[in-house]
Amino acid sequence: MNLNFQIRNNTIIARVKHLNADIQVSTGIKMKKEYWNKHSQQIRNITSIVNRVDINSYLLECKERFQQCYLKNHPQSKEGLRLLVKKALTNEDENKVDLLSFAKSFSDIQSKKTNPKTGKPLAKSTLSKFRLLHEHLKGFQKYRNEPLNFENIDVAFYYDFLEYLKAEYKYSPNTLGKYIQALKTLMNEAISQKLTDNVGFRSKHFKRIAVEAENIYLTDQEVRSILLLDLSNKPHLERSRDVFMIGCYTGLRYQDVISLNRGCINGNYINMVQAKTGERVTIPLLPQVIRILEKYDFRLKANTKINKQLKEVCELAKINDVVWRKSYVDGVLVNKSYKKYELVSSHTARRSFATNSYQKGIPTASIMKITGHRTEKSFYSYIKLDNKEHADILLEAWKSESV
Repeated sequence: MNLNFQIRNNTIIARVKHLNADIQVSTGIKMKKEYWNKHSQQIRNITSIVNRVDINSYLLECKERFQQCYLKNHPQSKEGLRLLVKKALTNEDENKVDLLSFAKSFSDIQSKKTNPKTGKPLAKSTLSKFRLLHEHLKGFQKYRNEPLNFENIDVAFYYDFLEYLKAEYKYSPNTLGKYIQALKTLMNEAISQKLTDNVGFRSKHFKRIAVEAENIYLTDQEVRSILLLDLSNKPHLERSRDVFMIGCYTGLRYQDVISLNRGCINGNYINMVQAKTGERVTIPLLPQVIRILEKYDFRLKANTKINKQLKEVCELAKINDVVWRKSYVDGVLVNKSYKKYELVSSHTARRSFATNSYQKGIPTASIMKITGHRTEKSFYSYIKLDNKEHADILLEAWKSESV
């Protein structure tokens, strides 16, 4: 593939044709058409043009640079070709790291890292966050139709990027906040590697968005109705229900539940290190839990369809109270009604354990030792009682004090 030059509107234009792409980029060099040799793609030997030799040398160098860059990169997109032409014209240092290439390499290297607290690979959600950040930055560059670099990351970029993500993906505020936090991590790493000195992202206005999630929990009665549900004719639902029940009675995350084995059992207790945080927890082994573990010979399997199947299970168990929740529809906050079973997921088990334990009056410190929460702030985000339920707890406490 060749980079060619031609005169258009008395300006030298660089042009590349490839498949369906026709890339044309101005060099910024003004030149009359009659001074141009279209066959050699050079300025004619006219003595009145004093910088003729320098311009001709520059055009030849651009051709060579483009050829070398193309052989190394082989861009397949129209935008990739355009960036390659611009790179050839501006003589950018090939070793200079740009924002997108750094975001890609940063994302790739995360898969080789381990959690310093657990020694295990980083969670899939963490890897996915940085991979998607790179994709979103790439999409945003294409949307704006101009190169994106480290110096672009300022408060103006922040608001434009948020609007792009909202319009393109209808993300909720907490999801938007997740990508902003990932971008701040990326930029801090770029600064530490001396790739940029731009600190615009540290402005107080360049902040992670976070709103309290309106998640549900299942009451003790609802948990029991699910446990007693006869699913013998639906073994795929039965297995998902049983895994979910272990979470409801232990407070373990789904990934910890499916990793349970005989080595985790020590008498009447479960002893294990949590995969996400590296916290060691000791949990009382209830009869409901040991029966399920023995039922499957301590071999619980991961299931990518568990959230869908749990909704089916809870619908069969008639967990169908109407629940109103604030939801983001096309980026707008609206009040929306759901059947309660529609909101159940594998993580509902952990929230249910924490909330039901709290309602029973078990000390917060004791529950936190079992769930592995390090701070009360993070723990209380799991307590999903409404105002009346909190009032009922206070009322019962005062009743016990009455004469």
